Amino acid sequence: MAVLEKIKKYKRLIAVFVILLLTGLVETGYNYPSLRNGYDSLNLGEAIRTEQEGDTERYVIEYRPENGLYVKQIRLSGRFPKEYEYTVQVTEVNAFGKETEVTYTDTVNAWFKNFYTDLNKTVTAIKIVLDKPEGAELTGAVCTNRAEINKYRVLFFLAVFSLLYCALFEENFCRKTEWYVVLYGAVFGLLIILYAQPVKISWDEQIHFRNAYRLSYGKTVEWSESAVHLQNWTSVKCNTKAEYAQLRAYRDEKGEEYAQKEEKETIVPSYNSLAYIPQALFLWIGRLLDLPFSSLYAFGKIGNLLVYLLTMFWAVRLAKTKKLFLAFFAMMPTVIFQASSYTYDSIVNCFLTLGCVLWANHFFFREGKTRVRDIILMVLFMLLGSLSKAVYIPLLLLVLLLPWFRERSRKEKVIFWGGIFLLCGLVMATFVLPTLINTVTGNLAFGGDSRGGDTGAAGQLLSMLQHPLASVRLILQNVTQLDNFRNLGAEATDNFFFGNLMFLNFATAGILGDKWSALLVPAFTVLLLYRDPAEKERRSCTGRQTFIIVTIGLVTVILIWLAMYLSFTPIGESYIAGVQARYYLPLIYLGALLLSGKRISVQCDKVLMTRLAFVSAGILGFAGLYQCFLQGRLI
Repeated sequence: MAVLEKIKKYKRLIAVFVILLLTGLVETGYNYPSLRNGYDSLNLGEAIRTEQEGDTERYVIEYRPENGLYVKQIRLSGRFPKEYEYTVQVTEVNAFGKETEVTYTDTVNAWFKNFYTDLNKTVTAIKIVLDKPEGAELTGAVCTNRAEINKYRVLFFLAVFSLLYCALFEENFCRKTEWYVVLYGAVFGLLIILYAQPVKISWDEQIHFRNAYRLSYGKTVEWSESAVHLQNWTSVKCNTKAEYAQLRAYRDEKGEEYAQKEEKETIVPSYNSLAYIPQALFLWIGRLLDLPFSSLYAFGKIGNLLVYLLTMFWAVRLAKTKKLFLAFFAMMPTVIFQASSYTYDSIVNCFLTLGCVLWANHFFFREGKTRVRDIILMVLFMLLGSLSKAVYIPLLLLVLLLPWFRERSRKEKVIFWGGIFLLCGLVMATFVLPTLINTVTGNLAFGGDSRGGDTGAAGQLLSMLQHPLASVRLILQNVTQLDNFRNLGAEATDNFFFGNLMFLNFATAGILGDKWSALLVPAFTVLLLYRDPAEKERRSCTGRQTFIIVTIGLVTVILIWLAMYLSFTPIGESYIAGVQARYYLPLIYLGALLLSGKRISVQCDKVLMTRLAFVSAGILGFAGLYQCFLQGRLI
C-alpha cells in the first residue's frame, strides 16, 4: 500500500519519465538501421553519365552494391530551369531475402539546389533516370544512412503518450470534459500547423489566406513575393523534411521582397469577412514581431485555432445534454483540421454549434429562467455563424420554438418574431438579391466559381427558372443520395464512406481509409445513445416541434446543395458539383438532439465512457496525423 501511495503522489513525475523513455525508445527504433550499419554518405557522382535517346538527352546513374546496402535517403544536387520528374528504379530485398523491383518517382525544381528521395530499404541495385533539358545540370548524387533525431516524429510521440496519460490517469479531465477538449485540440491543432508547412493544404486555402492577408492591412496592402505565391497556389513538390526546410528558407527569402501594393477602398471589413478577423489579427501581430514569412503564415492560423478552442470550450461546458457526444465531435480530425487552417468554416461550425447548445439548454430543460440576454446570445452566435455562409441562417428560426415565447405578450411576440424573420431575410438577401438583380440585367456570369469554369449563379438561376420541374427533381435526388459527396474531385477519393469524408478528412493531405469507420461509427453510435446519469430530465418534443426542427434542418441541407449548384456547377448540367460532407458539420449536434435516449439508451460508468471517448478520438486523430502528415512527407 505504501508503494501505491508513493506512486500516486509522484505519478506525474513518473509519467514524465515514462513518456520521455517511450519516446526515446521509439526514436531509437526508427534509427536502428542507421545505428546498426550507418554511413554518412556514399558518393555516386562518378556514376553519373548521359545517354541520348532520340532527341532526348538523359542523366543516368547506376549503382550495384556487392552485398546489398540499406539506403535511407538519396540526394541529388544540381540546377534546373523548372520542375522535372525523375525515376528511381531499385531492387529491394525484404526481411525474407526476396528481391523485388520497384520504381519511385520524384521531382527536381528551380527553387532548390538539393533534392531528396526517402527509401528506407535494403537494395541490391539503384538506377536513377532524369531528363537533361537545356539549362539543366546534375552536379551530384549521394546515398545516406545517417542516424538523426526527427523533431517532427519526436513531437508526435510525445503528444501521443502525453494525451494518452491525461485521458487514462487524470480523472479531473473526466469530470471537466471541456478542459480535455481544449488540451487535445491545442496539441493536435498546433501539430497540424507545424506539419502543414507553408503550402496550401486545406480546401480553397489560397482564397481564404488572400482574404485574411488583405484584412490584416489597413488602407494599403503590401504583397510579398511569398504571399503572392500562396494566393496563386504557386509552389513546388516536397516530400521530405529536408525539402520542406529548403521551402521554408525560400519562402522566408521571398517574404522580404515586395511584389506589389494594393489600395483598398475601405478598411472596414464586410459582413462576410468577419470570420477572417482572428486570422488577420494574428498575421498583423506576426508582422509586428517581424516573424519570417513561413512562421508568419503558421502564426496566422493560430488565431483561427484559438477562437475555435474558446468557443467549443464554452459549448461543451454549457451543454446540458449530449455533452460527451459534443466533446467527441469537437475532437474529430477534420473539425480541428479546419480550425488549424485558413478558412471561415471553423468559425461557422463552432459559432452555430454554440448557438445550438444555448438553444437546447433553454428548449429541453425547465429549470432556470430564460432572459432576453439569453435570446440575444443565441441569435448573435447563429447570426455570426451564418454571415460567411448564408445557407445556415434557417437555423436561427429554432429560437422561435423556445417556451419563453409562450409567456410573452402579443406585442412582444410580434417584435421578437419580426426581428428574427427580418434577420433571416437580410442574411438570405445578401446572396439572393444580387443574384436576382444580375439575372434580370443579363449578367449571367455573376456569382460563379472564382477558380474559373462555365459557372455563374445568375445564369444557373435563369436555367432553373426555365426548367422548374427538372430543377426540383435534381435537388431532391442529390439531397437524398449519400454516395455523391465530392471530396477531391478524383474517382479514387470519391468512393470513401461519407463518415470518413466528414470526420477523417485532411483535404489534399489525405483521408483515413474506410477501415477506420470500424471505430468511428461505433464510437459515434454509443456516444449518441449514451445517457449521462447526472443529466437532468429533458422536456419532451411534441410531434409538431419535431417536425419543425427536422424541416429547418432539411431546408438548410437543400440550401447547401442549391448554393453549390448555383455557384460551382457549370450552367445547365444535370448534376451538382462542389458539395462535400464537411458542410454537414454545423448540423451534427442539432441532429443528435433529436434522439432523447428515453426509449433506447446506453448506460455506463461516466468515467469509463469518457475515457473511451478520449482514447477513440485520439486513435482516429493521431492515426490520421501520422498517415497524412508524417508518413511519406516528414519522416
